[in-house]
Amino acid sequence: MSQNADRTVASGGMAAMARRVGLAGMVAGLLGGLVMIGLMIVVMGAQGSGYASPLSLGIPAFVKTVTPPVSLLPTLMGMMGIHLPAAAMAKVGPAFAGGHITPAVMKMLTSMLMSMHVPAAKLTVMNALMTGHATNTMMANLLSGLSPAARSAIMSAMPVSTSNVVIGAVTHFALAAALGMAFAMLIIGVGIGRLGLAPLRTPAGILVATTLAAAAVYVVNRWVILPAINPMMRLVPEGWFLVSHLLFGVVVGFGVTAVAAREGVLSRGGRPAVAIA
Repeated sequence: MSQNADRTVASGGMAAMARRVGLAGMVAGLLGGLVMIGLMIVVMGAQGSGYASPLSLGIPAFVKTVTPPVSLLPTLMGMMGIHLPAAAMAKVGPAFAGGHITPAVMKMLTSMLMSMHVPAAKLTVMNALMTGHATNTMMANLLSGLSPAARSAIMSAMPVSTSNVVIGAVTHFALAAALGMAFAMLIIGVGIGRLGLAPLRTPAGILVATTLAAAAVYVVNRWVILPAINPMMRLVPEGWFLVSHLLFGVVVGFGVTAVAAREGVLSRGGRPAVAIA
């Protein structure tokens, strides 16, 4: 066989291995994503924020604006310390209950709030909510300013939207699968294959690597990406958010270890079983 033919065969073998490693990484990422979102669902449900909140409120805010329905505005106003007199509520209450605020009702309500000397910042938020022009940043700032109990009460009272849950699930698992594939390819293809890093040829080394990588993803998410793209995610309990990332890294680590063993690139008795070249 010619040298070029040898290279072609070797290249084909590496490509096949890359596909197997990438696919296995995606599966591991999906499993890690399931553990991750499962933990956040349990945590947020237990704290009273609603079991559906992660998928219905947090993650969908990557691609759409998530605001409370008009019918929930009186409750939100009360949480903000805005209490309309009974006579005023008798006039605007039907509009809230009906889910639609006409320009005339909004003008009347704005005048009422101004006469009550409601701070300009709160008035701006209320106008944005009534007109449907509120942003995720506005909502995140508003809910972050409430007490934990009030914030949880509002989040649990938000209606669960099927479309939001679907968007949240698809977005979450797509990102989890992509990260799982990236971890597998970087550890096996680059760390072991190109760089020949001995620690990555052991199960412990792989677990440490994926856990540290997941922690790095948390740092980038929490302090770089989410504030700019999805401020609603700041409402997620921070400590548990970190734990969920670490669990993701552990689950993916086990998956990468399994595929590394299957491909024969783990060390045996201190010696590499197969060299990737």
